[in-house]
Amino acid sequence: MAVQADDILLSIEDLHTYFFVDGNVAKSVRGVDLSLGRGQTLGLVGESGSGKSVTAQSILRLIQQPAGRIVQGRIVFEGTDLASIAEEEMRRIRGNSISMIFQEPMTSLNPVIRIGEQIAEVVRLHRGLPAREALDYATDMLAKVGIAEPARRIAQFPHELSGGMRQRVMIAIALSCAPRMLIADEPTTALDVTIQAQILDLMRSLQRESGISILLITHDLGVVAEMAHRVAVMYAGQIVEHADVATLFERPLHPYTEGLLASVPGLDRAPTPDRMLPAIAGTVPNVLDLPPGCAFQDRCPKVHDRCRREEPPLATVELRHDARCWLHVV
Repeated sequence: MAVQADDILLSIEDLHTYFFVDGNVAKSVRGVDLSLGRGQTLGLVGESGSGKSVTAQSILRLIQQPAGRIVQGRIVFEGTDLASIAEEEMRRIRGNSISMIFQEPMTSLNPVIRIGEQIAEVVRLHRGLPAREALDYATDMLAKVGIAEPARRIAQFPHELSGGMRQRVMIAIALSCAPRMLIADEPTTALDVTIQAQILDLMRSLQRESGISILLITHDLGVVAEMAHRVAVMYAGQIVEHADVATLFERPLHPYTEGLLASVPGLDRAPTPDRMLPAIAGTVPNVLDLPPGCAFQDRCPKVHDRCRREEPPLATVELRHDARCWLHVV
C-alpha cells in the first residue's frame, strides 16, 4: 500500500547512530531512510544486532550518551525534526505523542510500585490530572486492554500478574495519553503463542479504533505478515529491502530476505528429524569491524567480486520495492 506524502506521520532521512567506545566506533545505524504512514503499521525485521532497536531508540532520543549519539540525519515527526529539538521539548513528546512498548515488561515496569500508580503517573505528568482522576483513568485503561477486574488489578504489583497481563499493562501505559505513534519493540517475544495472538489482536483493534501508527520491531516474519502494511528488512545497520508485505513475501529481492523467508516453518516445510529448515550460515558482522563492500557478503550464496569491493546502494527495483543488492542495481 503506497503512502502519499501528505499521509506520512514519521520520516527518517539518512539516519546514522554511532557508539564511541575506547577509541572505536560502532556504526549501529548507517544511512537509514524510512517513512511511516498515518494509521499504518511498518514492520522492521532482522536478526539480533541488525540495528532495529537502536533505530527505535534514536526516534525517541533514548540513545545512551555520551558513548552513543545521532551523528547525522533527520527524524521528522509531524513536521518537527526530533534529532535537533531541545531535550525539554523531546520529553513532552515521549509518552505523549510517541509511546513505546518494550520487549520485556518485567524490566520496564517498576517492581515496587503498584500497577495503577504506574499508569496514573503518565497521565499526571502529561495531562495534569489530579491523583484520584488519574487512578480512575488507569482503571479504565486496564479495562480497555482487556484485563479483567481492573479495579482490583490496579492495586497489584507486576510480579502478581502473568506475562501476558504485564504486556497488556505496558500497552495501557503506552496508550494512556492517546499517542499518534506507537513503537512496539518485540512486544510478543517472551509470550506463548496463545497470548501472543491475543496481544496482536489487541494491537490491531486499538489501531482500528484510534488510527494510531505503529512501528513494529520483530525478528518474527509471521508476526509481520499478520500485522504490517509495509516491511523494511534491516541488516548490519542498513535497510537492505523495503516493500509492501504481500510483495516482499511473494517476491523477495535481497538474498538475506530470501534466507529469512526460507527459514520460516510452514505446513509444507515443517522441520522433521530427517529434514531441518534451511538456515543462513554465519552471523551478523561486528559493527566495530564492518567489511568493505556489501555487509552480507560472507553469508551470501550469490556473492561475486563486486560485492566484496563496493557497497551497493538502496535502489528502487520495482514500484515501491527497494533493495540493496548488486544483483538488482544497473
